Amino acid sequence: MNDTTTEAWRAARAVLEQLNLREAEATRRLTSGHRSSLPIVADGQAGRSFLLKYYLPIAPDAILPAGSRGLDYSRREAGFYRLLDSIDPERRDFPAPRTIAFGPGDPPQWLLLEWIPSAVGPAEEVIGQDHVLELLDRLAKVPTERLLGRRGLPLEHWDPIGYLDRTRAMYDSVLFVLGEPRWRYVQRFFSEAVRWTDGRKHVLVHGDFHESNIVVTDEGRPFLVDFECVGIGNRDHDLAWFWIHSQRHPEWKRQLVNRWFGGAVGGDRIRAEWGIRATLVYLALRRLRYGYLTAGEEDATRSANLALLDAALDGGASLFPKSGASTA
Repeated sequence: MNDTTTEAWRAARAVLEQLNLREAEATRRLTSGHRSSLPIVADGQAGRSFLLKYYLPIAPDAILPAGSRGLDYSRREAGFYRLLDSIDPERRDFPAPRTIAFGPGDPPQWLLLEWIPSAVGPAEEVIGQDHVLELLDRLAKVPTERLLGRRGLPLEHWDPIGYLDRTRAMYDSVLFVLGEPRWRYVQRFFSEAVRWTDGRKHVLVHGDFHESNIVVTDEGRPFLVDFECVGIGNRDHDLAWFWIHSQRHPEWKRQLVNRWFGGAVGGDRIRAEWGIRATLVYLALRRLRYGYLTAGEEDATRSANLALLDAALDGGASLFPKSGASTA
């Protein structure tokens, strides 16, 4: 633990003391995927439990995704919870923790939320396909017009145009890995992806939708947590993000994607495939950039990420196999 982290823990525990809360043992199981906060479970009076997210300064040498700014993670999450408080304070419609308090500053130094305990068991037993699809449906029903233009809420734009902008910012980092011919192919791919997905209604996008950010209670109710990457855009983004990060059995993943398509045929099916493919091309490029910046030519993940990139660029059976075949 470095000096900055040690000081952050000291400051976070001081906040708990001010709030008359005590750190719970469940804290040991929590981590921050972006290393942007300290998540601390705390116990209060009358058996109530809470989650304190104490935001950390981004290290000067941290490698952020292209186009990202360190303070935007906390600013985005706090802004989104303020929005939820104005349109759904009791979270009757949107399955997220209720807000208890905001810390001082802009963005706030910390955020106190209700703690939602997960059912005991491995994710494969607790989180089912119905939970995943229900959460995606809830995201799509949030009125995005309430998100646009809100001061202090720097939304991400998760759509092929946004992916293309980020991809161009990666040029110097990934050109050596891709080579000019593949780079030009990527640019043509995104131009075609924009053509196929242009005009689709934008929806709320979680931005980091995977099992670690899904909580299913003992009663079987699913909740979403961690809104540091929230934005609007491609309705297929979160499904593709979950699919490619999941370690489930390939057949389980194939069934999930087929349920997402929902029997769509013709142009609707093609547009959905282009939405998924565009997300995965962006993700593969992001991984290749990170590998190059951290390990250079010694990047052990390069071959796998190039294979993902090529499969997403090609589409078809290499990415969307038929029943009985394995998925990406």
